Amino acid sequence: MSADIFENINPRDKRTEGEEKLLNVLKNSPRFDGWTVFEQPHIDSIKPDFILLNPKKGVIIIEVKDWNLNLGIYESGGYIRGTDGKLHKKDPVEQVETYKNCILKSDLNNSEDFVSKNNDYYGCIETVVYFHGASKEQALSFCSNNTYTKIWTDCDIDNINDINKKLDHRQYTWALEVIQSKYNKDGLLENMVSQLIKNLQYADYNYERKAPFKLVGEQLELAKLKQNSIRRWGGVAGAGKSLVLAEKAARALKKDYRVLILTYNITLRHYLKDLCSQQFGLDDRWKLKQNLSVLYFHEFLKVVAASYCIKLPYNEFDIHNNKDYDFTKDWIKCLENFMELNPLPYELKYDYILIDEGQDFRGDWIRFLEKFYTKKGELFIVYDKAQDLYEHGIWIEDSQETKNIGFRGQPGSLKYSYRMPEEIIEKIGLIRKELGIVGEDILIPKNNSTQISLLSKMEWINCDINSEDDKLNKINSKIKELRENNQLEDITILTTNENTGVDIVKFFMNKGIKVSHVYDINKGKNEKNRRNEKWKFRGGTGRLKVCSYHSYKGWQTPNIILVLDSCGSENIVDIRKNVGNAIFISMSRVKPNSMNGQYSFTCFNYLPEYNFLEKLF
Repeated sequence: MSADIFENINPRDKRTEGEEKLLNVLKNSPRFDGWTVFEQPHIDSIKPDFILLNPKKGVIIIEVKDWNLNLGIYESGGYIRGTDGKLHKKDPVEQVETYKNCILKSDLNNSEDFVSKNNDYYGCIETVVYFHGASKEQALSFCSNNTYTKIWTDCDIDNINDINKKLDHRQYTWALEVIQSKYNKDGLLENMVSQLIKNLQYADYNYERKAPFKLVGEQLELAKLKQNSIRRWGGVAGAGKSLVLAEKAARALKKDYRVLILTYNITLRHYLKDLCSQQFGLDDRWKLKQNLSVLYFHEFLKVVAASYCIKLPYNEFDIHNNKDYDFTKDWIKCLENFMELNPLPYELKYDYILIDEGQDFRGDWIRFLEKFYTKKGELFIVYDKAQDLYEHGIWIEDSQETKNIGFRGQPGSLKYSYRMPEEIIEKIGLIRKELGIVGEDILIPKNNSTQISLLSKMEWINCDINSEDDKLNKINSKIKELRENNQLEDITILTTNENTGVDIVKFFMNKGIKVSHVYDINKGKNEKNRRNEKWKFRGGTGRLKVCSYHSYKGWQTPNIILVLDSCGSENIVDIRKNVGNAIFISMSRVKPNSMNGQYSFTCFNYLPEYNFLEKLF
């Protein structure tokens, strides 16, 4: 027996000698009994050379390099001397570790439980770079800055092929040494690996057989496919902008086009991926894996860098102290310089590039993205002027900002909200008027068929700012009330303050309630910890959601609880400046329950200067 191997059958991808050597060992060595191997699988525009999976042992990602390290162009530390005489960072270790991060963050239904019970969960996936034809000394010298990734050469492959050789995990990975991984307590590793294998096989066993949403009116016209088209389209909250993108993506995929969907927020990425799956339907679902990539913009930049095996110049986690520094600009410049000298890989060419929440992007980002656009389909951007939370300005309607992008004429606009209940739309209008906020009118369709429910409720509750326990108890009472007619999945608590969010998360977790959230649970404002939680924040988990209003843009749910408060410098943002945004985003996320039409919005207000808004409810 040997491994169960899914070979790459793409004629464009010719195997190198090193890939052939490794594949032969994987095919024939008894050491790989019980393993599943994927050769160059597609995962959101990345294609690792090999992924090895064993439900009891773990996961190994192997990148193969047939580089002649004898040549003078290769220098210690992962540098290559270019034709310009300069040293360029070309780091296969960074490449394979980027692949690992992408896989850890892919849509695994069991990953949240796995992560919550394994603090060092990153260790369940191990990484290897195999240098074919190089000596061990040369390979280690070239990758001298490596910490975790194993460096193999031909002698290591020969040792692995020898079943009588005992392998040391320090050189050959834990997964090849142990009988059972420490991560497999309670079968959690088995569940995660099993789900990942299904995903890589293009199978979709967890697809819920929901009927695709039906588009109406102007949505239908906008979802039609066009060729060689660059367009921007505004829209009010609830107009169906994300739905149009998902439907357009589904139609393009069915015609065998390659599609890239981009967002600014990590959390919106998960929602859009689920929506594309729903709109695509049941047939030929392998196309979703093969030809669709849904990424947030900075993740896409990392994917491009990994495809070229180069290291981006800065770590965004280390530069948040200088808020005026634009690391994105440096990342794009680094990639452009390399792309000028190297052809664009096939997996980075897209017929349709679709961008949601386009107001959060910038003009130079779009001009960069055009380098990946084949012009066979569309580069299409949707946006909402009322949700410019990152103060990028309404760049997309500024002729200087959009210069040389290729937009023609004035932007289109979706003016009718088909999702939001009429009562919510009316309340938003009253609040805007009371706060002196100028915003685009949200129109209600004449034939609006939103189901009226006696269970629906809207509340504004002014609260005592000095009682923290009372705050948590009030929220708990509201959750108990909502659970009489709702699942936890249909309830989201939105916050304007990270410390408040953490307190809420801990309060419910101590009660044994599972929670998805977006905060640094240690209240350290650690961006990496926040980001790790955002990767786990997704629908379909059955968990209560607690989220900043920023990160909930684009989502929707029947029940929203907004906790509007402030505690000086502990704010994520200056809430007094952005209170209108917080209220608008929160209210505009409400969508009636598809079964009974029920919905609710509750604001617990801890800002006395806004007590006067209670009269509107």
